[in-house]
Amino acid sequence: MNGPVTRTSVDVGKAEGLDLRALAMLVWRQRAQVALATVLAAVVTLLVAFLLPRWYRASAVILPPEEADLMSNISMASKALTKFPSVGDLGAFFTPADIYKAILKSRTVQEVVVDRFQLMKVYRLKSREKTLKAFGKLSAVKLAPDGTIQVSVEDRDPRRAADMTMAMLEALDHFNIEKRNTQAHRTRLFLEKRLAETDSLLRASETALRSYQEVHHTVAPTAVSSASISAAADLMARKIELEVKLGVLRGYLQEDNEQIIQVRSELEQLKSQLGVLPALQTDLGRLIRDNKVQEQLYLLLTGELEQARIVELKKTPTIQVLDPAIPPERPSRPRRLVLAFGAAVLAFAVSVLYVARGRSVAPAAESEPR
Repeated sequence: MNGPVTRTSVDVGKAEGLDLRALAMLVWRQRAQVALATVLAAVVTLLVAFLLPRWYRASAVILPPEEADLMSNISMASKALTKFPSVGDLGAFFTPADIYKAILKSRTVQEVVVDRFQLMKVYRLKSREKTLKAFGKLSAVKLAPDGTIQVSVEDRDPRRAADMTMAMLEALDHFNIEKRNTQAHRTRLFLEKRLAETDSLLRASETALRSYQEVHHTVAPTAVSSASISAAADLMARKIELEVKLGVLRGYLQEDNEQIIQVRSELEQLKSQLGVLPALQTDLGRLIRDNKVQEQLYLLLTGELEQARIVELKKTPTIQVLDPAIPPERPSRPRRLVLAFGAAVLAFAVSVLYVARGRSVAPAAESEPR
């Protein structure tokens, strides 16, 4: 009895399964069409790539910041950087190089470059925010394993790409100098106030000591008692010195900063040492001790004030450029060969799928009942 042919599940599985050998033979038989599609896609993509605008990437490399120059200002810089929306949270652990990277990617530095090179006109954008966003995508800051920092900028003009890269480094240096001088300015004002107070206290202590000796017709104590008085005066002067330092640090650091914690710890130890010192039995000893404390403190503040004045006027560069940015000779994109190769692979895959689909449709049409 003739009727429609029924196909078992095994036959269906064989029909629907992928026979790579049969597919390869089919592709080989149609190799001319597959090769033509592959080569045509590669050639067309390569021609289109030649029509795309060229972009050039200029890069510069700077050395990591020195610990002595930046570690004392890290917390200050971190506190200032939190005001920049593009920086975000730096986290609990970061290195001086991370600080440099955050500054370079900040809105403050990017605005300097955008305004200097009039990138709104260059990018043909009417929005400042979109211009900053576009420049952020075209600029990059990378930290190398050896500690160096690479700054790169892409642009259609190779000279402008190099100039914008160096402009970012100049903006970083200007930021560091400004913050360093600002901190030194605040420190100088604080020290000048404390120095004026100390000078008044020193004059008062000298007057009190001289008046006491004139009234009581006394002379300086013996060597033993003088040594103990000097030791006590040294501890008290060191205590006041730490209090002054703590006041300076609190001007730009937070209470949980490592430097402030260290100074507070040392200050507590000095207070404990002063607590166990024997009390002076005479008024003359106390007057001599107070006079020595004010003398040492005056000398200390004078030296610190001169140092703050030097730093406030200091304009030396804060970064060391290892490799300056130069105009690149070859474009960074589009990568024509990569695009052509990718298009060829994609065209070959599509051609194979098309051949496989044609093979699967043909048996299905033959198996339909007549």
